[in-house]
Amino acid sequence: MEITHEVAFIVLTDRAGRVLMQHRDLDKQAEPGRWSPPGGLVEPGEDALAAAHRELLEETGLTATLELRRVLEQAGADGNGVRFHVFEGSTDARQEDVVLGEGLAMRFLTREEMSTRELASNAWALLGQE
Repeated sequence: MEITHEVAFIVLTDRAGRVLMQHRDLDKQAEPGRWSPPGGLVEPGEDALAAAHRELLEETGLTATLELRRVLEQAGADGNGVRFHVFEGSTDARQEDVVLGEGLAMRFLTREEMSTRELASNAWALLGQE
């Protein structure tokens, strides 16, 4: 499998242990209308950590110390692969501190709340809860 895309995702938890999740736009090519951790493509010349920090700031207005926790690879329908770099961090930010920069919503959710929403197909794997 040839890796054609690299994506950085951020699993950010608040003081209550809730995870920041994005309700994806309905016009997105991948997983429209579903919930997933914030993140996006690693741009040319950018490393995955820089992409994670950029995406977190662009999509939420937040900054955080992030650490790489896992790298996952997945084949797409076309046979090409995507490499997911999953970073984790924590924040003292509250829901009202989050600025919605992309998507339909950006919410700190408990695992129970996540189980009631339509999640992206790889969301639990990204969260380390396969």
